[in-house]
Amino acid sequence: DLMRLSEVDVLLQPLGETPGVLEPPIASYKPQIIVLIAGKQEDIKLAKDHLEEWGHVRNPKIIEKIVEEPWTESTLVRYMKAFDEAVNEVENIAKDAKINWHVGVTGGTNFMAIASAFSAFTHRFPVYGSDDPKHTPKKTVQERLIEMELFMNLGPAFKELSKKPRSLEILQIIANNSIPSQAEILEHYSRGSPQNISAAVIRLRELSLIVQTDTGIEVTELAKLLLERLANN
Repeated sequence: DLMRLSEVDVLLQPLGETPGVLEPPIASYKPQIIVLIAGKQEDIKLAKDHLEEWGHVRNPKIIEKIVEEPWTESTLVRYMKAFDEAVNEVENIAKDAKINWHVGVTGGTNFMAIASAFSAFTHRFPVYGSDDPKHTPKKTVQERLIEMELFMNLGPAFKELSKKPRSLEILQIIANNSIPSQAEILEHYSRGSPQNISAAVIRLRELSLIVQTDTGIEVTELAKLLLERLANN
């Protein structure tokens, strides 16, 4: 009974004629609720048959959404609307439970995948993709799941760097110097106190803009991308 769970895993998956995209997330997350967004009913039926065959989860609650002709210009908005409806339905079912959202971006038409990515990005939900077993026959089902952290971090990281000059400046100092420690940042950033530098470093780490390595603090690829973009603005 979903009502009694304190935590619920939810899958939102665009679906075309290849139900195999569903197996990696189902095997990995074992969701109690699965939202299938498809172009036609047959695709959903096929996926449900496979669900029983795989047997990774027992009787998940399935929410079905049809987005007709998912190759037209209006697909994106219609898909996002269906996605939002599903989110509301899930929240009503899950009541007070903590919801762990998982959004797929491989499956269905390209437009459906893009719409799913937009939806996840605006809701700040975690995103995954699935490898096709045809391309990766040696991988286990779980290994075919690709988690994409970029979706969670890109928006908040961009906001942090464009709204908070201190965070941007500290990130630039880390990018331009080999920085072994927070104390070293102070030498380059005279206006900071140890406290606010420490707070900024924690925040930059939360946003996956920096990592602590054996040699010190380093910027990530995401940080390099955003520094480049902000420099060109």
